[in-house]
Amino acid sequence: MSSVSIISGYSTLHGALRSAERNWVGQLESALTADNLTADHWAILSQLSTDDGVTMSELAAHARLAPSSATRHADHLAERGLIFRVAATDDRRRILIGLSSLGAKLVGRIRAQEQCAEEELRGRLGARRYTDLVAALSVIAELED
Repeated sequence: MSSVSIISGYSTLHGALRSAERNWVGQLESALTADNLTADHWAILSQLSTDDGVTMSELAAHARLAPSSATRHADHLAERGLIFRVAATDDRRRILIGLSSLGAKLVGRIRAQEQCAEEELRGRLGARRYTDLVAALSVIAELED
């Protein structure tokens, strides 16, 4: 079976997506490393910035991380005071995770750099191609196993 080139130099969609992800994370690398964060840390913090409080299993699912990895990363972020854990008011056995004020400030700084990178990409692709790219990636992200 012959391979069809999806993007010049990448023979599979998987290769193109991995390369694009690595390139995109590279765009944020300076902001993340300046604050001693990884891409997985950013996935957690970014997700928490849009939620008022989630369980660890919800956070892992939304950040697309294995539960054990999400827990390990959350422990690290909690030790740094960037996130907090509290018992849910409706069921004290449930623990909710939220973004601390220190975490919110950090997210704001990194989000500003992320928005600059997005604006640069939008400028390079054009508004329509950028919108199409985001829509296509959303469809791929929503595919069920």
